[in-house]
Amino acid sequence: MTMNWLTHQWILAGMVSSAARFVPIPFVDDVIRGQCRRYVVTRTLEAHDRTDSLKELRAFYADDSGCVAGCLGMLAKAPIKLLLFPIRKIVAILTSVRGVPMEIIRMVLLGRTLDRLLKQETIRTGPVKPHQVLAMRESFEEAFARMDFRVVRAAMSDALSGVSGWKESAMDLAANVAGRENQAQPAGDLQADASMEEGAKQVEEVLDRPELVAVFAEFDERFDDAYSTKAIDA
Repeated sequence: MTMNWLTHQWILAGMVSSAARFVPIPFVDDVIRGQCRRYVVTRTLEAHDRTDSLKELRAFYADDSGCVAGCLGMLAKAPIKLLLFPIRKIVAILTSVRGVPMEIIRMVLLGRTLDRLLKQETIRTGPVKPHQVLAMRESFEEAFARMDFRVVRAAMSDALSGVSGWKESAMDLAANVAGRENQAQPAGDLQADASMEEGAKQVEEVLDRPELVAVFAEFDERFDDAYSTKAIDA
């Protein structure tokens, strides 16, 4: 995988998103992850001069299905989420060895997938149709669930284990990201400090390993197979 500014932004967003599991405030972790996904999509669209498509692509990166449905769903789930929050946090921390690299992988693949689609004729120009966006989301989740990421997880964990202070820095940056929730778009690049930049650099280097390149290529193939079927059926 050839590293560039865009890939670097995906990785940083993944690091911030992975730090959300350590935030001890109910609902804020979900906000942070949602903002990081939107950041990845925004930056990818900017690279293709397609920022006008951010709203159209909401179903691709957002958990809710729209303002009204999303708010109603959140209200309905709020009491249960509050009740289970302490348990969820304990589980999240105990599973961080697996969860942290998986969140980075998800962010990188989210950006990578959109970047590839924007280079194709299907959504390269003009408005993105709702059925296309839905097919993108379903295909992404299907391909992601079917993948074996153990090799990638291990490589990323090893790469980040030698970088001190990046989790604390990511948590600080996560608080800033959460504060952007009501903005139309995430503002500017993620202002990562030296420890986060070093962590991102280490992740970039491992992504160039042949065995990891092969895993990502397999994901691309699985996504393309699913998307070609769903887009036609829609």
